[in-house]
Amino acid sequence: MTYTFDQFCADSHAAIAKNSGNTGREKIRENLEKLLVNEEFIKENLESQSSGKTLLYHDKDFDFYIMAHGTDARDRTGKPHDHGASWAVYGQAIGLTNMTIWNRIDDGNQIGHAELNAIQTFSLNPGQAALFDTGIIHSTAHPKPARWIRVTGTNLDTIERYSYDVDRQVINRMVPG
Repeated sequence: MTYTFDQFCADSHAAIAKNSGNTGREKIRENLEKLLVNEEFIKENLESQSSGKTLLYHDKDFDFYIMAHGTDARDRTGKPHDHGASWAVYGQAIGLTNMTIWNRIDDGNQIGHAELNAIQTFSLNPGQAALFDTGIIHSTAHPKPARWIRVTGTNLDTIERYSYDVDRQVINRMVPG
């Protein structure tokens, strides 16, 4: 039997209800991988997703969001960023996303300054998902057009987050709204 989007939403709700920490988030990651092999779901929700994002589901009880994302660009590399007080699970549907996890190596005492070094790089291929828990700095790169699902612990557009310019060693506050 095919794992459906409705099942994924219900299972995500149940996972967070049981454990709102890392264990529940990891369960969402595991279930997202089951959803990503549902060809009908991919066709209906992601094949036509061009650049940007589309809200697919918002759990009002636990405030997590499920969104379809896409890029038609080639050689697109995003800046390192965090999700503030939130977490995110990325699940690859079409194409690939090269992920880099960064470590902040300065002491954080100099306003506007941040030094990062890359500590891990890996590729997300179709059917794979990865959890980026609260506080993890990461960046994404797409060598060709790609489509993915991102589940976040809240609406990221409403919370304080940061992006980082590695070359200039600058931290930029991403203002809500």
